[in-house]
Amino acid sequence: MNRSTDTVLDLPPVRDAPPSIPAGITTWWGESTRMWWALVPSRYGPRLVEAPSADALAVTVDWYLRRSAI
Repeated sequence: MNRSTDTVLDLPPVRDAPPSIPAGITTWWGESTRMWWALVPSRYGPRLVEAPSADALAVTVDWYLRRSAI
């Protein structure tokens, strides 16, 4: 059944909080590029990553850190 009485309306979407970026990671906002940047350590030296938002950068940094631990 797809009746409006069976559905909860006007609730914000449930999202997981983005991971926090560790204190040793350098991050910054690029005024010219309008992107967030970070230097992430890896086995082969620091990696420069970018993202369109601070939350997206946190997810990207977390992904690279988990990948380097494998």
